[in-house]
Amino acid sequence: WPEAAMAGALGLALAGPRSYDGVMVDDAFMGEGGHRDAESADIRRALKLYRVADFLLIALFGLLSVIVVAA
Repeated sequence: WPEAAMAGALGLALAGPRSYDGVMVDDAFMGEGGHRDAESADIRRALKLYRVADFLLIALFGLLSVIVVAA
């Protein structure tokens, strides 16, 4: 699910049919409408999105801890 959410957020088509050690894996694409070739700009956007999500999660837990301690 996280990979599919990231694919949708970045407009990428991740996964799909691919080969591992010569064995084809026929998976569906995640984010089918997106482009299939990730570029360095996509990686930078993914890292930025990750950092923003991480900050929001830390802020949420910080706020909840203040509320619990104050109660």
